[in-house]
Amino acid sequence: MKKILVFIFFVFLFADNNLTKLLNQIPKNSPDYTLGVAIVQKIKTLKPKKIVFDSNITNQWDYENKFLELIDFKKELMIIPNKIEDLQNRIDYLQSNNTPLSKLQIEFYQKKLYLLKNKFNFLKSHIKDYEKELFNKLSDVKFDINFANKQIKYWNKLLLQKKREYEKLRIDLQKWEILNNKKNMQIIKNYININLNKQKGIYENLIKNYLIIWFYELKNEDKNIFKLTEKIINFEKHIDSLKANALNEVMFDFEKFKFGNKIFIYQSKNEFKIFLNKVKNFLNYPLFNISNKTITPLDFIIMILILIIGWFIGKYYKKLIYSLRDKYEISYSTSTLLANMGYYFILTITFLIALKSVGLNLSSLAIIAGALSVGIGFGLQNIVSNFVSGIILMFEKSIKVGDYIQIDENTRGEVIDISMRSTIIRTNDNIDIIVPNQAFIQNNVINWTMKDDIVRFRIPFGVAYGSNIDKVEEVVLNAITKSTIPFIKGGKLFDSNVEPRVVFIEMGDSSLNFELFIWVRGEYAKKPKRVISEFLKVIYNGLNEAGIEIPFPQQDLHIRDSIPFEIYIKQENQKEKKQNLSDKIYKMF
Repeated sequence: MKKILVFIFFVFLFADNNLTKLLNQIPKNSPDYTLGVAIVQKIKTLKPKKIVFDSNITNQWDYENKFLELIDFKKELMIIPNKIEDLQNRIDYLQSNNTPLSKLQIEFYQKKLYLLKNKFNFLKSHIKDYEKELFNKLSDVKFDINFANKQIKYWNKLLLQKKREYEKLRIDLQKWEILNNKKNMQIIKNYININLNKQKGIYENLIKNYLIIWFYELKNEDKNIFKLTEKIINFEKHIDSLKANALNEVMFDFEKFKFGNKIFIYQSKNEFKIFLNKVKNFLNYPLFNISNKTITPLDFIIMILILIIGWFIGKYYKKLIYSLRDKYEISYSTSTLLANMGYYFILTITFLIALKSVGLNLSSLAIIAGALSVGIGFGLQNIVSNFVSGIILMFEKSIKVGDYIQIDENTRGEVIDISMRSTIIRTNDNIDIIVPNQAFIQNNVINWTMKDDIVRFRIPFGVAYGSNIDKVEEVVLNAITKSTIPFIKGGKLFDSNVEPRVVFIEMGDSSLNFELFIWVRGEYAKKPKRVISEFLKVIYNGLNEAGIEIPFPQQDLHIRDSIPFEIYIKQENQKEKKQNLSDKIYKMF
């Protein structure tokens, strides 16, 4: 031990000699010399301060003071790293200046850095021991919570008074700012600073008294201590945010000493309650007012939930209707109509219920509709037109699901769905075409299977001139009768006969033209090109087997008598030469 003390003595002796040498290098008549002398004196006065934590406690106030001392130690631990970094930055900067004064300043900062690091390491290694030592004294101290509650009541009342004074001062400040009276503005600002300082003093007294209650609850393992912890920390945040963090850490350590690992369970419950309160406050936060009704986020959530439930009910309703279609022999078009109309009805009722749930008066929808009418008139007219057209189609049933329709020469197919905005047509190529509903109301549409699935096709064919017309009719009818193509072979429908018939239409340029009138039903009624192709095959084979000629297109060319073509060319050349000679003579004169 003596050797260590001797070593430290010689180190400081060497350091003093080094400081004296650096100081002597500065001219005595220079301003830097005075600064150098002050730095040397400062360095000599810098000595490590011994940190002593005396746990000798006689009453609750001693205990509280020691607890606050621990808070200061904890705050020092938080501050010292920043101080160390700041000193190191200064040293790094001064090392670039190779002057005696800069070297003295470096010595000063290095010694401060050395002392700070020692202090930091000491506190870091002993703070937990000090906390544990003070905690063990907790059971020996009697805490008077009745006196603390009386003091809290008094200081809270005074705090409320100071807050009112503060608000009044702010209003007065704003008044003088409007009048641009700088003198009175400065006076009010001074009063505000005084008021804020008094509020900080009140918060300090509140913290001290709340700590007495906190010590009492900690001693008795009261779970309400966690709420009180949060309140005390919030009070400290009004004074010093860094100290509030230190206070939070020390209080947590004490709670952990008392409750052990259970602290995480208690804190989780407390944090969960705090979270629920925050969620509750958020859900009830007023956003805006409609018809004297305050709308909150909770109202929006309820409204969305009702709409989602209504949407699921509507989907289930459609699924139910489709499932009952086969059981009760409901047609496909009728079931689709019932499903769609019921679905949209459910959605409409759900929307009205959702609006009612947030407290909106449904009579006010007329005002909203009036406001929307302007937008409908300009930008939404096509959407509304399609919507109304969809309703008309559903009730009028001029076009139903399952009908085979033709919009134009190249667009035909089966209707597979009719919604409020559009109708879906599936062509024979299995291509779905989405057509706006207003197209069916405004344009001509051919419905091949509107009331039934029976359609008459006209299949044209021709034979050569000179063919026996009666034989042609007989051959064609026999051929289609023997074929396997399904068609209506006879009977009476629509007050007319529906048996196949061959009709002589005209004597054409190259042939005698006929048409076969044939009635088909079912799937064949929806495949016109295939039906025509099948019957043409049968007609061609029948006529070919019967030896009836099917002619090619013919044209006759008649040439009138005239002079030979070679002579005509020569005459034309002679006329052209004479004309050129006449033009030359005319130009000469």
